Amino acid sequence: MYRKSLFVIFLVLVAGMQTACKKNNPSEQTDINMLVDKVWTFSLSHPDGFTLDIRTMTEPTEGIAVSYAATQGSHSREQLPEVITHALEHDGYVGGWYSTSEDLYYFDSTRLFPEDSLSAALAFGKDNGQYSVFILSTGTEMTIK
Repeated sequence: MYRKSLFVIFLVLVAGMQTACKKNNPSEQTDINMLVDKVWTFSLSHPDGFTLDIRTMTEPTEGIAVSYAATQGSHSREQLPEVITHALEHDGYVGGWYSTSEDLYYFDSTRLFPEDSLSAALAFGKDNGQYSVFILSTGTEMTIK
């Protein structure tokens, strides 16, 4: 009985360690690295900006794209794993855009709102410290006041 109890405790501990170390799984890291390569390549062919569903590698044609504050300030290939990980844990969208005033290309984990939810998108943007939202169907940037 004592041995069986120790074995059960061991199994519980191993299961907990596997869950805690999930991000260290080599296959998961490979998936992230593969997505980094794909998003980086995509950004090179879309220098003015993009919104990309990284689960399907397609560009949505409708919706209001709003960036999360958690990934603000990401403007290099080296910062893409963090952006992609955040996107996979949330809505699955990554946005990229070029700031002419700073001469930097930014990458963000992005939330996509339906186009009839402008007030919700603006509120989310304001809560996340954004200056604007982007309406995909019209290619319109709307400033948050």
